[in-house]
Amino acid sequence: MTQRSNTPVLIVGIVVALIVGSRLLSIALPERSGTVDPHVNLTENQAQQIVQRQRQQQVRAFMAASEGEVSRTEERIREATALATAASLFAAKESLDKRTSESVAALLSGVNAAGLLPPGMQLLDSSGRFSSARGQLFVRYRLEPLGIEVVSIGKERMDGPALLVRVPDNGYSGTSEEGAGLYLATRLDEITVPAPFAPEAEVIALGFAPEPLRAVKLPNPEGRK
Repeated sequence: MTQRSNTPVLIVGIVVALIVGSRLLSIALPERSGTVDPHVNLTENQAQQIVQRQRQQQVRAFMAASEGEVSRTEERIREATALATAASLFAAKESLDKRTSESVAALLSGVNAAGLLPPGMQLLDSSGRFSSARGQLFVRYRLEPLGIEVVSIGKERMDGPALLVRVPDNGYSGTSEEGAGLYLATRLDEITVPAPFAPEAEVIALGFAPEPLRAVKLPNPEGRK
């Protein structure tokens, strides 16, 4: 009796073992009928996600650099140079036409009337003070010998250091007829702006370093070589 009563239990156990074993085998040995291993799909998706995240990080890094101090400083250099160029070109033309602007207010009034002001510049007062997106600019004018200076001060620390553009630059370019000079402050805080048309040694002593900027050439009103 004992042996017979145990037989159904043994059969049920064998059947359950076979079912479980077949399921385990089906998981461990997937069919080869053209189906893709889900583990492979997961790996490919992960790789694509990693590549996408890397691209997003590169884009964010590029955007951060574009909005960073270096980019803003370069923007301010371009606008200060453009303003100095416009003023110097107008002053040189006036000299060729045997006319002179007796003050910075008269000079900038003429520059504005001639449509030479760079875009984005707003003249604030007759002293030659301008405002732009990234800073405030101050135009200095010397009639004899002809000279233009533009001082640019950033509106915030991220806008970069103070800078000075001088046309012509008697010190850095080495000539009094042509060439533009750029001087960048070597620190962001506690900078004393040089007096108008101060000697280069004094500009450097106040914490400004000369940088190459030779793209601007002032027309020679007397035709000298």
